[in-house]
Amino acid sequence: MAIDERIAGYTDKELATLRENVERLALTGSAMQKAEAARLMPLIDAELSERKSRAPAKAPRKAPIRTRRA
Repeated sequence: MAIDERIAGYTDKELATLRENVERLALTGSAMQKAEAARLMPLIDAELSERKSRAPAKAPRKAPIRTRRA
């Protein structure tokens, strides 16, 4: 199975690691690695944005109530 077929099955942490590696290869890899990185980056970004849109919105944090001590 090709890596682009496995992207949806990765955990968030695995996907973040893959993105970091692809970014690194896009800058310092061989010509073949740079081409593969250019092909994979949009797929990874699309999966990340889809996951972000599916995630529930976080409720704003309330400041703790402070009381005065006598």
